[in-house]
Amino acid sequence: MKQLTKPSSWSEYALVYGLIAVSGIEFFYRSQEYVVLLFLAACLVAMIRKTALTMRPLVIILAVFLLEQLQAVQFSNFVPTSIIAMMIRLAVVYLIMHICGLKTVRLFVDIIYVTALISLPIYVLTFVPGAESFMIENIAKVFFRPIFHIDEGMYTTGPTILIYNFNPFAFEIIGSSIVKRNSGPFWEPGAFGVMLNLAIALNTIRRKSLINKQNVWMMLALATTLSTAGYVTLFIIAIGYLLTNRAISDKTKLAYLLLLVPAAGIFYSRAAFMEEKIQQNISLTREDNTSRFGSAYLDLIDLGRSPFIGFGRLAENRFGQAAVSQDLSIHRNNGVTSLLITYGVPAALLYFTLLFLFFWRYCKRVGFPVLFAVFAFLSVLSSGFSQVIFDRAMLLAFLFLADRLRQIQAQKPAVTPARTHLTNSQA
Repeated sequence: MKQLTKPSSWSEYALVYGLIAVSGIEFFYRSQEYVVLLFLAACLVAMIRKTALTMRPLVIILAVFLLEQLQAVQFSNFVPTSIIAMMIRLAVVYLIMHICGLKTVRLFVDIIYVTALISLPIYVLTFVPGAESFMIENIAKVFFRPIFHIDEGMYTTGPTILIYNFNPFAFEIIGSSIVKRNSGPFWEPGAFGVMLNLAIALNTIRRKSLINKQNVWMMLALATTLSTAGYVTLFIIAIGYLLTNRAISDKTKLAYLLLLVPAAGIFYSRAAFMEEKIQQNISLTREDNTSRFGSAYLDLIDLGRSPFIGFGRLAENRFGQAAVSQDLSIHRNNGVTSLLITYGVPAALLYFTLLFLFFWRYCKRVGFPVLFAVFAFLSVLSSGFSQVIFDRAMLLAFLFLADRLRQIQAQKPAVTPARTHLTNSQA
């Protein structure tokens, strides 16, 4: 990949926004046509810029293609459209990572930061009597009707104004009150929380600071999602920053830990919705496929039937007729075990290895303590435990960036800790 030296252009922002959009923004992600349009746009930009492409990242695409072919043979279920859709998705990521390079990280953070800022006033407006219904009836349903076919699957489409999704199921009952949750533009609040935490972790590495303007606003937006997994993930990021920050003395670290850990326990016990959700998920492990722990348990049971190549992305391979009729019993929502059951243990381990290497190499590149990569990686696993995210285009991008960082490390020395800022081409 050729690294750019110019400041980020509107086309680069548009391409990275496209990756985020097809990864989970309600207006876009349900229609495969948008992935095709993004692919065509990436091809056009690559041709205009005469972007140099490299061969090594194609190994990822080839490996997925061969694995899906093997699954098609194993389960006698060859569906060309499914394979083509996945190849286009990977090709989109491949092209955009060559066009944007490591600037993808900064572009992603900037976009999620702006998304957080936009979501907050709209979220506040939803508490104003009549405001939400006005926006739904007079804006969402008038100007933002679906353009292409929507694959709803088991999730109902919510009214959206592109920059915000009015998810009718995004609320928590706390005591006798109904409190709405902030979904941002994504399909549900938990998905918004995933993107916010990922941006916070990456921005912490970039800025070498957990507390900065962008992170504070994104944390505020995260608070409005009322996402249990989101709060747990942020706690992992905060603990990781605290333990790995060389500027903080050991005594100060210990003092912070003595404050943070009990505070987290008190918050957990006082926040009724968190305690109830976690305990309910655990108690329903063996009987409820809709809980995170229940999904994980059922996935691991089925994994024993095909541990090496998984069952593939076609639900019929695993559930048979129940998948055809979209029976609710096939619903799963644990992203970590979903990756295992979809592609098998070896491929999932390779995926997680590449994801970890991205964080480790990125920390090394910008001069941030590489031990933080462990916590950043764990934070993504925490997010993935409650959302099926690992086959999303934005997450796949970091696998390709791991290889890009390997190339850079082979060519140039890493940034020393003394350097506090990246150039536009490195950020």
